[in-house]
Amino acid sequence: MKGDNQAVHNNLSVLFPSIQLLSERPVESSEKVYVFHNNYTGNWMKIDQTEVSEREYALLSSLFSEIKPNPSANHSVSEKWFKFLFENGSAPFEEETEIRVIQLHFKMDHGKNSDLEEAVKAFFDDSIQLVFISAQNAILIEQRSSYIQTPEDFYSFINTLESDFYIKLKLYIGKFHLTDRHFPIHFSTEKEWFLKGISRNRAIRIYTMENTFPFSLVDQMSDEMKHIIRKEILNPIQYDQELLQTMQLLFENGFNATVTAKKLHVHRNTLQYRLTKFQDITGISVRNFDGALVAYCASLIAIEG
Repeated sequence: MKGDNQAVHNNLSVLFPSIQLLSERPVESSEKVYVFHNNYTGNWMKIDQTEVSEREYALLSSLFSEIKPNPSANHSVSEKWFKFLFENGSAPFEEETEIRVIQLHFKMDHGKNSDLEEAVKAFFDDSIQLVFISAQNAILIEQRSSYIQTPEDFYSFINTLESDFYIKLKLYIGKFHLTDRHFPIHFSTEKEWFLKGISRNRAIRIYTMENTFPFSLVDQMSDEMKHIIRKEILNPIQYDQELLQTMQLLFENGFNATVTAKKLHVHRNTLQYRLTKFQDITGISVRNFDGALVAYCASLIAIEG
């Protein structure tokens, strides 16, 4: 572990001369420095903000968890959740309690944390705990109860944030699990799926295991399988983005032609023409599940290049 820490320091110090590696989380933080937590090596990093460009900040935020001062009243509760999820701390709830994590990703100006806190409290009352993870990420902790928030509830929440607070965000609805020692691992997996979903499918606002799993499935395909799909589908249609987008949306919308045509902003006849064209070129009908699944995988492989 010590060797890993030194390697990280040596690599990053070339870009950021002010970097400091710490074995413990800084007690105090300044608005003039960024503080990141490396979940793999377990150490903390402090970097002078003047040395970090916007692009470098985006990269650091994607690789590490940024820690920001949290002056709100629920700071101590948030600290407990952070330590539980990232630092092997004790669970804030008893182990038999079932919870799920709703991850939030947003672009927020400084000073709007209070707006998000106000919106969460107004929309969910005290049924959900808000915890800030970084400057662009937060989580909602929902305990299983007689009423479970639905995707429609979260769509309404997103719309409220956009219309009333001018905060645009995407979110990932996690699965309920017991708050035992395995939960942080489960959360880490969902965190990876959320990041992968954002990078690979930016058209949607709510992500789940169901709509991000295909990306992981395609990533684990052998090179031979990907070569077959390129040979049998992508090359014959010449990577036609219009056709590929149509195949992807048709599958993601449950083969509903009306909804798919609406999202593509085309007439249903145009949609039917594209489906026929795809079948004529590839010999694959997307009007049945097997054909649609292969076409969908082809659209995802095309995204990665």
